[in-house]
Amino acid sequence: MTRKVWLVFICLAALTIGPQSNAAARTKLAVAKVANDFALSMVDYGNKLGTFQKNGLDVEVSDITQAKMVQAVIAGSIDMALASGATLAFAAKGAPLTGVAALSGPPSILVLVVGAQSPIKSLDQLRNRTVAVSNLGSLTDWAVSQIALHEKWPTSDIKRVSVGDTAARIATLRTGAADAAVVDIATALNLEERGQAKILVNFGDLISKFQNQIIYASNKLVQSNPDAVRSFVRAWFQTIDYARAHKGETVAFAQQKLGVTPTVAGRVYDELMPGGFFSKDGRFDPDILAAMSRSFVEMKLLDHNVDLSQYVTSRFLPKAP
Repeated sequence: MTRKVWLVFICLAALTIGPQSNAAARTKLAVAKVANDFALSMVDYGNKLGTFQKNGLDVEVSDITQAKMVQAVIAGSIDMALASGATLAFAAKGAPLTGVAALSGPPSILVLVVGAQSPIKSLDQLRNRTVAVSNLGSLTDWAVSQIALHEKWPTSDIKRVSVGDTAARIATLRTGAADAAVVDIATALNLEERGQAKILVNFGDLISKFQNQIIYASNKLVQSNPDAVRSFVRAWFQTIDYARAHKGETVAFAQQKLGVTPTVAGRVYDELMPGGFFSKDGRFDPDILAAMSRSFVEMKLLDHNVDLSQYVTSRFLPKAP
């Protein structure tokens, strides 16, 4: 009888301890995303699907601005980040992070909106106007500078006001403190559907050579736990593959995560997922990196051209089948 009791006890202990041990064995990663847009929310989708957990990771995601993200990486409190291509300029200035995978290409996810009753009908009417961006040196700031370059104006001819997150930018537009605002496409379509704003331009139509978003790892993590970086990148692409193959489920997730209508969520999916917005292999294009360096000089993020390829790596990318 005693032996049977012990066997039952051991079996119960195995059932109880087993899952906890598996959870404890997962590597914890503090991950920052600099916007709650459709693209970057795929990390939250991966968490919901259990993709990161299946790759041995316990991913905790926080939403912070790009400036705060760079500060957090320097302080050692962020392991990985989903951020704009413009963050490479900070890496060139000494921020301890490395681009480990190209996330998305031309910035089709970013649009410029004006108020529903705004007299502004075209880009050439933006001269000497004020545009709300997240913060100076961010992707939103850089995108606005490209309007000036497109129109052959000095970049100072479009004023930018740094106000923070999407809600703050919309509020600035509504109060009249800004004539236009840069927001993600889901927010823009949602505002347009409600008759509260109109889309003036999609930056993907304006900018063809740019690495819109990149997955970054802190240099500390790259050196101390390269396998964790590799696992995160692998899980990211598994999530994107799943999202591409399961439209209905992904649209439902986006609707809830972004707080938009099913129609808007479906339009965003159709705009971004089937085409070439998301990188399928994470590889960096040297020509695009060179074009980005030139643009950083133009907007005074850098004072001279820099070989940005030294701040990215392909060593963590999944091997081609």
